[in-house]
Amino acid sequence: MAPPTRPLVRADYVIVGGGSAGAVLANRLSEDPATKVVLIEAGGEAKSFMVQMPVGFAHMLTNPKFDWGYEQSPDPSINGRRFTWSAGRMLGGSSSLNGQVYIRGARADFDRWAAFGATGWSWNEVFPYFLRSEHWHGAPSQAHGMHGPLSVSPMRDPHPLCETFLAACNQQGLPTLAEYNNGQLDGAFLTEATQRDGWRCSTEKAYLRPARARANLAVITEAAADTILFRDGRATGVAVKREGRREEVEAAREVIVCCGALGSPALLMRSGVGPGDYLRERGLPIIHNLPGVGQNLQEHSGSSQNKFVNKPTLNSQMKPWQIGRDIGRFLWNRKGPMGAPAVQAMAFARTDPDLTGPDIQLHFLPLAYDVEPETLSAARAVMPKEPCVSINVTLCHPQARGRVELDADGRPVAVHQLLGAEADLRTHVAGMKLVDRIFRQKAFQDIIVAERQPSPVPLTDADWVAYARAKLLLAYHPVGTCRMGTDENAVVDSALRLRGVAGLRVVDASVMPTTTSGNTNAPTIMIAEKAADMIRAAPQ
Repeated sequence: MAPPTRPLVRADYVIVGGGSAGAVLANRLSEDPATKVVLIEAGGEAKSFMVQMPVGFAHMLTNPKFDWGYEQSPDPSINGRRFTWSAGRMLGGSSSLNGQVYIRGARADFDRWAAFGATGWSWNEVFPYFLRSEHWHGAPSQAHGMHGPLSVSPMRDPHPLCETFLAACNQQGLPTLAEYNNGQLDGAFLTEATQRDGWRCSTEKAYLRPARARANLAVITEAAADTILFRDGRATGVAVKREGRREEVEAAREVIVCCGALGSPALLMRSGVGPGDYLRERGLPIIHNLPGVGQNLQEHSGSSQNKFVNKPTLNSQMKPWQIGRDIGRFLWNRKGPMGAPAVQAMAFARTDPDLTGPDIQLHFLPLAYDVEPETLSAARAVMPKEPCVSINVTLCHPQARGRVELDADGRPVAVHQLLGAEADLRTHVAGMKLVDRIFRQKAFQDIIVAERQPSPVPLTDADWVAYARAKLLLAYHPVGTCRMGTDENAVVDSALRLRGVAGLRVVDASVMPTTTSGNTNAPTIMIAEKAADMIRAAPQ
């Protein structure tokens, strides 16, 4: 017997998912007092100290209170290993869980979208929405917005070894960039962070919190979306599970799905929208055969190299009294390691000088960590006690494509061969060799005392390939599973409307045709800002 249905909650717009995109839409659509908006979030509030303190993300990963912890099937391209794919499960979504690095991407990333049929999404067309979203706390710049809700700040207190990284990059031929969010990424830089006065600034804080006093906005937490409801070929609402009961939320105008690159295609497929043959095999109803749902999964995979050094680093300062000192310093002036974003310095580089743009991203960390498996699908990060530094390399434009499937309970599962494309493997090897050359520059040689990982450093491409397969990591940047376009495998059109179903849009990282060069949170917020304009402009 089905659980009893509670009385309907009705609104003009029902937003499913209160994360990086959903919180933006809830704010923007409810700006019109005549428009009623309901936001549904499976997780809870995001106001705890662990969420607000920048370094708290390390303690929230894989915690089911904060993290969806999606599973991956075994990946034969990395020796059968598999990962937990983290995604924020609370208001603010992954913007409440991530490392707070703010990167828009390269101009060419968005021009590529337009070339693939996402009309209106070129760099020149999306740049105003980046500006609209941003409240920049650095020196005035035409590359930054000054009046948006989302606080973006320069590094407050970078670790001293960040300068060593920048110097080594310079010695390798990579310039230091004074600005990297203007669409030009070639070079090294200190990262900018989604922080306000040293605290995390998620979309929950920036967009949703100020809007919740509006009478026309209802926010429902701890309500997991089960299926989308349809009538006569139109989406009319959402069925959610809340407190052990079923509740239906009715949408007079549109249902807007903002569940992320794994959650959104899973919700569509559970609801009968997706590849017809797959739905039939799973015994699911076929409301609309849309083959592209769940396909085109992309991820910035990479690997880490680290060295022992003769300078203090974060992992060598983990005694209880040092941690207490750092917490006290953060509470006093919001500085020190507790207030730093996950990656304090970065670089974008080309593994071939004939390339038209960077194909690898480098992440500098004044620490080292090892990922050790605990179960087949989970892992934990363990830091050595000795001072170490790391440079991680990730692929900007992976060619490998995976997909999202459903487990027996209807939860999404990532199916991917992260190193399944030969072109990715070649780029990865070239990127690892570049990291090795950067470590061999004088700035690093003055402080490095021994190899750590890999040790010894590989001498052949075959050895580098073996290292990549054994040590590959995720960047937690999945995109593309409900992509924009005009071909038969596109899931949404350029206005993010689901192709073939009225009253239904998808607005999150899943709509990206291809991934941006770097971190994906800033582009996801931009997508929601632009979507809000398109939704408000649509005929009612």
